[in-house]
Amino acid sequence: MIPLSSARTGAAILADTLHGFGVRHVLHIPGEGILEIVDALADRHADVRLTSFRHEAGMAYAAQALGRVADMPGVCLAARAPGALNTLLAVHTAETDAAPMLLIVGQADARQAGRDPLGGQDLGEVFRPVAKSVLYAGEATRLPEVLARAWRDAMSGRRGPVVVIVPEDVMHQEARVPDLPPPAPVHPAPAAYDMEQLRTLCAAARRPLLLLGGTGWDDASLDRVAAFAARAGWPVATAYRRADLVDHADPHFVGETGIGIAPALAEGFAQADLVLAVNVRLGEINTFGAGGFGGFKLLEAPLPSQTLVHVHAEAGELNRVFQADLAIQAGPREFAAALDGLSVPLPAAEWLSALRAARERYVGTGICDAPLDLRKAFEQLRAHLPAGAAVTVGAGAYAVWLHRYFALRRGDVLLGPKSGAMGYGLPAAVGVALADPSRPVVAVAGDGCFLMHAEELATAVQEGLKILVVVVNNAGYGAIRGSQMRLFGRAVGTDLRNPSFADYARAFGAHAERVETTDGFLPALERARAAAGPALIELVLPASVGKPA
Repeated sequence: MIPLSSARTGAAILADTLHGFGVRHVLHIPGEGILEIVDALADRHADVRLTSFRHEAGMAYAAQALGRVADMPGVCLAARAPGALNTLLAVHTAETDAAPMLLIVGQADARQAGRDPLGGQDLGEVFRPVAKSVLYAGEATRLPEVLARAWRDAMSGRRGPVVVIVPEDVMHQEARVPDLPPPAPVHPAPAAYDMEQLRTLCAAARRPLLLLGGTGWDDASLDRVAAFAARAGWPVATAYRRADLVDHADPHFVGETGIGIAPALAEGFAQADLVLAVNVRLGEINTFGAGGFGGFKLLEAPLPSQTLVHVHAEAGELNRVFQADLAIQAGPREFAAALDGLSVPLPAAEWLSALRAARERYVGTGICDAPLDLRKAFEQLRAHLPAGAAVTVGAGAYAVWLHRYFALRRGDVLLGPKSGAMGYGLPAAVGVALADPSRPVVAVAGDGCFLMHAEELATAVQEGLKILVVVVNNAGYGAIRGSQMRLFGRAVGTDLRNPSFADYARAFGAHAERVETTDGFLPALERARAAAGPALIELVLPASVGKPA
């Protein structure tokens, strides 16, 4: 039996429970509703690093990135409105990215409900549509129970963000409650009959395709998947912004779905007679067709022409849009372990080699018509970063260059929002650097994207984090400009008058470089990587540069 502790305030119970769960980083912006827990953490747990951010959305982006790298929920604290409301897009992004995160919101005193309290009431109703779950802790005695449930929800099934609402009066209540250990996440394993059905379907396939995605993988499970692909001779693709699941030098890797999908890979899905989708949410972003204008084109909804096997830890993801020939509820690690015992016939001759050759042609071609060649810049960035680097990226046309020409290695981390949220890259890089200071971290952003949360450069400098920010400056919202030109033949409202981003970074105390030609990039990169703290490289391009030609 877990013994009762001595009487503690709700704030102390929160602090002790988080510490007992292994939390060593808590991100916040101090404000009404969370001052008590910030003070309790500082007073009771010196080994918990409290990091104060400049905007709550940046804080929450950093928390979800930290959680992805640390394989546990990233924890952040938000004061009552407007602080809590500033996190909404970031919570939505964590949900779309299946990022484990715990957002604790300090709500106004429950005794003031209905009296128009400062900072609002019923914040849980605001978060419920965008979070995996929203929990309410109305009494100090319930705090360990609520936090344990939140932890379980964030890590079980399809991972995601959980919001815990704590009224301010609960922070001051005293209670004697036992400390709870962190709950073990629930990970379903495939049943033996599921694997037998899968074996039967695979035996009839001549052009199979393996599609990987989602979160919750580990090195051992990815090794098992790679071993299966090698002995089965299967091509392997990854979902959008999950291309870090496969080493790009692996001869079985054939590309990434989503925005900017290679036409040959889209054609490969059309020709496939079996698609084994593992841990992938089969929504719009992962089913874009060639050209990148809308989803649900790789597979026909609701009945694909290909045999579809869909494996996912969350039962609600199975048969949600596409009716699978075989739906298996299983976590990625558990399914990867079951692949050890799966033997299948080799696919049709030339099936893998043709898709792999098309992949190599795709990354070996493309023109950047500018004095600074983005293709060469990203290839040089890759060549001069060690394996195990982390790259964070926001939304915009510039990101297509990174996805196409930055070849990922096993152990690398790629983090980018599937929600289309701009401003993600820099705060996410801060979260990764906090989680693992030894890992090289690069944030890539467009000029419009960067200024959405450029204030977090101050956080990086203040915390002494060694991160590199690459800003692709073409003086406009490039992706939207491209869409306008395609739809209307003209662009409206997409031209941007920018500051010197190099001067901007220097004003914060970061090292900065401004590069206008291809031959200037590598020397600037070497100087930036030698800097003691944060560094920024501004890549100056004409407005005409959008996606690779």
